[in-house]
Amino acid sequence: MRYNILIVGVGGQGILLISDIVSKAALKQGLYVKKSETHGMAQREGSVITHVRISDGEVFSPLIPRGSADMILAFEPLEALRYLDYLRKDSVFIVNKNPVNVKNYPPLEDVLRAVEKQKNSVLVDAKKLAMEAGHPLTQNIVMLGAGSRYMPIDSGILRKTIKSGVKRAVEENLKAFELGFNAGSGALLF
Repeated sequence: MRYNILIVGVGGQGILLISDIVSKAALKQGLYVKKSETHGMAQREGSVITHVRISDGEVFSPLIPRGSADMILAFEPLEALRYLDYLRKDSVFIVNKNPVNVKNYPPLEDVLRAVEKQKNSVLVDAKKLAMEAGHPLTQNIVMLGAGSRYMPIDSGILRKTIKSGVKRAVEENLKAFELGFNAGSGALLF
């Protein structure tokens, strides 16, 4: 088994925390993991991408080749579109429908329409669910929950890793994970 997850968004959205949680949970499950991260512009709101490669055998490269991601977990809709060339025809494409406020953002309806055209795409209102969980900064955990149902990692191990990996608002983060998990079913057609 090999499973490649590309996690994309912008600085400040908690992408690195999620890639750490996924990697640690996979290791706890006895899987092999390689992870790589790129910080665009090295500042808040600069592009951030992490590659997480999980396998039941040794993984030699941390980078996911284009056209071979099993999942793209996108925390920002425009960033999701930047990485479409990593998708395969059967990839899972989970996207937060809430944009980060940046100058010259194209019409959101156009961006979301382009996301929805992709096979196996699920749009998640992570902002709304994070507020429902009790903390606006849990959007990243909502997105992890949405993607977790398609990952080869036991959700119980992910929950334990969240508990040990977040420093504040642990109960809110666990609730955010559950809300995301429920939202992640979407309308995947496979």
